[in-house]
Amino acid sequence: MENKIYNFDELEGLSDIDLEEILERSWNIENGNFEVWGEVKLFADKTWGYLINPRTISENKLISYPLTGINNTCKFFINPKDVKKIGDENTSSFVRCKLQLSPLSEREKHNIPFEMNTCPGSFSLLEKLPFDISNDIFTNDNMSSFMSKSIYDFYHEKADEKIKDDFYILKKRLNDELLESRKVVEEELNGIKNEKSVAEIERNTTLKANKVLIAKKEILDSKIESLTFKEQEKVKHITQLKKEFHDLEAGMNNKIERLRKYVSDKALFLKTFEFVDEEDLGCFLLESNSNNEIVDGFSFKNILGGDYYKAVSYIQAYLVKKGVLYPRHIVENYITLLRTKDLIVLAGDSGSGKTNLVKSFAKAVGGKSIIIPVKPNWTSSEDLLGYYNPLEKKYLATPFLEALIEANKNPDIPYFICLDEMNLARVEYYFADFLSLLESRDEEPEIKLYAEDESAHVLSELKAVVEIIQAGKEKYSQDGVVNFIELLKDEELTQHLRQAFGFSDKNSLIKYHSEIRRMLSAAITMPSSIKMPENVHIIGAINIDETTHYLSPKILDRAHIMRFESPLLSDWDQILSEVERYDFVDVTKPLLFEIKELGERNDYPKFDWNNEFCKLFIELNKEFFHKLGIEFGMRTIRQGLNYLAFFESVNDDSILSINNFLLHKVLPKFTFDGNKSLGQQTKLDLIEKVFIERIKKELPTYTEMPQIFSAVAVLESVIQDAKVNDGVVNFWS
Repeated sequence: MENKIYNFDELEGLSDIDLEEILERSWNIENGNFEVWGEVKLFADKTWGYLINPRTISENKLISYPLTGINNTCKFFINPKDVKKIGDENTSSFVRCKLQLSPLSEREKHNIPFEMNTCPGSFSLLEKLPFDISNDIFTNDNMSSFMSKSIYDFYHEKADEKIKDDFYILKKRLNDELLESRKVVEEELNGIKNEKSVAEIERNTTLKANKVLIAKKEILDSKIESLTFKEQEKVKHITQLKKEFHDLEAGMNNKIERLRKYVSDKALFLKTFEFVDEEDLGCFLLESNSNNEIVDGFSFKNILGGDYYKAVSYIQAYLVKKGVLYPRHIVENYITLLRTKDLIVLAGDSGSGKTNLVKSFAKAVGGKSIIIPVKPNWTSSEDLLGYYNPLEKKYLATPFLEALIEANKNPDIPYFICLDEMNLARVEYYFADFLSLLESRDEEPEIKLYAEDESAHVLSELKAVVEIIQAGKEKYSQDGVVNFIELLKDEELTQHLRQAFGFSDKNSLIKYHSEIRRMLSAAITMPSSIKMPENVHIIGAINIDETTHYLSPKILDRAHIMRFESPLLSDWDQILSEVERYDFVDVTKPLLFEIKELGERNDYPKFDWNNEFCKLFIELNKEFFHKLGIEFGMRTIRQGLNYLAFFESVNDDSILSINNFLLHKVLPKFTFDGNKSLGQQTKLDLIEKVFIERIKKELPTYTEMPQIFSAVAVLESVIQDAKVNDGVVNFWS
């Protein structure tokens, strides 16, 4: 019986269960086991894709939606988390997975009541394709991209079976023909009455049958030879490609080796005449290596399957094992903020565990934390990054810059650089330029340290010195002069150098040598610019009291503020009970992430007028923020979209994520005179009587949150403080 095709009216009002039952009947699937296989099609940005040409596992049946008025060819959306595990847009993959109904909003958007997508985490690559599948399922134009071992084995096995089947059929047919021939011959023998012996007749019959067999065998051998030739051609092509690759690789290695030998020869000369130290020689040869030992730990990808929810559980359990107790919410929030690659500012009283979080979290993920104390006298970016001293002709680095350079040398280790008490000095004075640099989201920001012509001048002067020394040695045949001391002992050669440099005595020559040595050391150990390392996270820690400065709107607009409370106020029993539920066998080793798994400096998500989060904060901005004089722009909303996307992987509570965003980006800007009139009411009245009620409506579970982490509780505290402080609203008081 042919499956029924439905129209939209027949499906109106049906539940998800009803729709699934219709699909079960249409696709002949039992017990709701929507398990299929098909080809993965990825798109250029490799963030999303579809499963196309889907077929059922049970019957290998190509499926389509039983619905009129649509293109019945099914393709199923693939979760972005699964897309990252599957190849790229130039390589087709065949996978097995399960299906589920798409969210109602997506079905309504595409006007397909039956629309399904793939279940996250249900993917497995196919090792073999079904035998009865035709070549028309392949969508990739470059067929060579399918020559993986599994595909090769599949066609090779299929060819072998085809040959065996043909041979069996041929053999059976020949046997039948032989039997028939013998029967005919026997009948002829009975009718022939001559003197030929029966033996002769049988011999002739056998020869005739053998000729037939030989002819059939020759045909079969020809087919086998043809298949073997094609296989040999493929092997020959692969061998040729390998040879070309090895030749190219050998050529590149040869060029690199010649370049290295040239640089090595020059470096040896500089070392011989004491222009460069042994420790700087490695830098000159561009062979500086990491001195950090390999950390023994568990792989986030291999052990936890890239699950950030489990990662938070493990890290919290690891910290508790080390005697460091933080509520799960703090670990969730902190790892999410790290993944945004924005500036994180940890705010709280002294001793509330801000820098301890930086240090302990770094150990928990096999990284390194570097705490940089901020000085009250910092007034410019030079205090943060250092400066070039033209008198000494060298760059004077700071601990912050040295930390960046160290991180650059160890690209596989996450670095957490914390500016401790960063508001002892005005942050906008010493950090604003660096923060603007970090705003570059689509490329690696470059930090300019000093003009490149300074290093060019040093190398030009050095080149002249080398040529003069080499020319002097050749002129006076002084090959025995092997170092600077021997050079000074040779009066004839020394006199030549003094004349060449315009010096009057040996002391001038010694001073010039020392100056060149110092200039060269500075040039080869400190580059004129460095790229902001991908493995670096910048964190600030601030205390708020009468000795510190408030953060300016420019800093608040670009940073996330994360509040802390005193550890003595934490519910330790609750923390311990949280950890007990995780049931990890071993939490003694750190959890190791790849650098990109802890955050990439990608562009923020695009602003979407139809997104519920965007709609909410557009309304709040019109009704409250703009009237209160609070700067709130498009970039802040895009930062919020970025945070929400990452937070969803550790906690699916959307209300909590909006609560956190209010604490990070909105409430820290509440610093103004609440007595200022807004028509019939003051700013403080607007907050107390209207705004807070709107926030309670958007956060219906606020009473279940700890007060220090509840936007409603914090806002209520701000209002009470303003009432006893002559109406001055101040989040930081």
